[in-house]
Amino acid sequence: YQRRVRKAVVSTQSTGFAEAGGRIAVVPKALLDPRRPAKPTAADKQEGLIPYTPQIVVPPISYLTINQTLYDIRGITTSVTGLESTSTLFSYGTDLFFTRVTPAKTFDMLNEDFDHTFIGLVLVGLCLATIFTHAMADNKALNKKWK
Repeated sequence: YQRRVRKAVVSTQSTGFAEAGGRIAVVPKALLDPRRPAKPTAADKQEGLIPYTPQIVVPPISYLTINQTLYDIRGITTSVTGLESTSTLFSYGTDLFFTRVTPAKTFDMLNEDFDHTFIGLVLVGLCLATIFTHAMADNKALNKKWK
């Protein structure tokens, strides 16, 4: 079974492409690097090169369309968002498909269970500590001048 790639899109960390079968996948660029050695040395591993394989196996988690088949994909457009880790992907043809893509995970977004109250209390505590230590430093400087 061979996959035929119909269209390709390149982003900074990953490459997205549409297969002839109607699925869209996003894979890391390291998987497509032509310099991949058959047996990587320590220097190759340090550079981030992965071992060469004759076939590029796309993990099922890399497919953005999951259980949907898109028909007659004519093009793919990507766009940046306000977040560094996120971009958007729009596919058009007979079907329209739009999704958010996070190849490096959402490292710049807070989880839903993030404790906002705790971070607010820490911030207030740091502000009070700054005011207190500033007052102590002023008092110490004044006492030093009187001596």
